[in-house]
Amino acid sequence: HTVVLTTNGEVYTWGRGDDGRLGHGDNGWKYVPRIILSLAGQVICQVTCGSYHTAAVASNGDLYTWGGGMYGKLGHGNESGHSTPKRLEGLTGLTVSQIACGSRHTAVITSTGAMYTWGDKENGVAGHGDNEGHQYTPKLLEKLAGKRVIQLSACGFHTGCLTDSREVYTWGEGKFGRLGHGAERNCHSPRLVEVLLGKNPKQVTCGGFHTAVITEDGKMYTFGGGEHGQLGHGDKVNKVKPTLVQALDQVFVSQITCGWSHSVALTSSGQVYTWGNGDHGKLGH
Repeated sequence: HTVVLTTNGEVYTWGRGDDGRLGHGDNGWKYVPRIILSLAGQVICQVTCGSYHTAAVASNGDLYTWGGGMYGKLGHGNESGHSTPKRLEGLTGLTVSQIACGSRHTAVITSTGAMYTWGDKENGVAGHGDNEGHQYTPKLLEKLAGKRVIQLSACGFHTGCLTDSREVYTWGEGKFGRLGHGAERNCHSPRLVEVLLGKNPKQVTCGGFHTAVITEDGKMYTFGGGEHGQLGHGDKVNKVKPTLVQALDQVFVSQITCGWSHSVALTSSGQVYTWGNGDHGKLGH
């Protein structure tokens, strides 16, 4: 499914409606964009979606989630699903500034730079140091206490974040080396990606099986699964540590995003580069 935010703070969704993930009060599929009427009284400033759920942040810092509630990923204290947006009570008194959704978990940054996560704990996805059961309500990531998190990303079963001291942390499922720690081991709590120290990262983005990082000087590093060429190194080899994308060395990469098996980069001159799995024309070539 797809979720879009307009300049005046309205939210539109369309696509598969299973589990109520579109937020229209039913499970039906929508083939054209449709406004979420229950959010009409709010000015929404950020939206995102996981595989089966959706989230929105209002201008006052309130968080709304809806869709499939399995694993507790909606954060409402149970595994019940919701077919319309529901405000998260567990973050009352806090101002949410950023949000990211994985397949089975959700993560947020507050205005003070604190990070909270909830949802599935398997393979350390939630990042609270254990890997059994589920976290049904937002819980502070103790490992990052005392640090100010300024950006985050989640996809599938892993998460990455960036602190104001330009440190990148990753955790969750480590298969294919997507965490960048030099091995394929899972990580149950945030761990520093040491290879990126001193490289001045400015954005980390998680794909389904890989991760990408760009630096303040426009360089791009990728790591994780390379089966579909999504790392951009001219081969299909997995990388367990961040590796510079040489093919983009002559341009200044200003923004990146990653899908399950492809990657997209925007340069400072407005050019768009894509690579990886081209099924269904997703690369635009």
